[in-house]
Amino acid sequence: MKKEEIDKIKESLLGQVEKFPEDKREMIKSQIQSMDKKQVEEFVKQNELTHLPGGCIFCSIVEGKNPSIKIDEDENAVAILELNPLSRGHALVVPKKHGEQVSIQIKDFAESLKKKMQKLLGQKEVTVREIKVMDHALLEVIPIYGDETERKQATQEELLEIQKILTGEITDDDLIKDDSSAEEIVEQTEPEKVIELPERIPRFS
Repeated sequence: MKKEEIDKIKESLLGQVEKFPEDKREMIKSQIQSMDKKQVEEFVKQNELTHLPGGCIFCSIVEGKNPSIKIDEDENAVAILELNPLSRGHALVVPKKHGEQVSIQIKDFAESLKKKMQKLLGQKEVTVREIKVMDHALLEVIPIYGDETERKQATQEELLEIQKILTGEITDDDLIKDDSSAEEIVEQTEPEKVIELPERIPRFS
């Protein structure tokens, strides 16, 4: 397996940690993160993914056997949020059929998701690129904000917020209004208090 495949499998496993008792989560996370290439390959062979084409973690996601945060779906593919995104809204378009090539229909699906992101996230630039993990071709759809230099593990709250925006449950404007209301309350109750925010930490590749 390639490093990218190993990382994706670990990412999927980490996404299931919330199912375990809270007092055991940190230990389980540490065990997953410390797995080497051979241990990950052994895991794929020994778990229920072995009956799937190539032991593919993405086929398992398509079948609902592995958790994911879905933002769109049609008869050919499912779009899920990346757990370790390069940017806010970074998504994966996963073909439902295991294979090494992406069909025109799935590319059209990704273009539709791209336009949705441009509209709902207010980003003019959204890039679509093809990757392949465990011989399963995927499309990444990545909104460009100008600081896409490092992957960062997203919190469950962040992912669910983006899911709501991209599925039309809430809008970015709603979030801005909520923030504004909170700021107004602070100003009214503590007019002389000055809050200093830390500088934004840049991302690096």
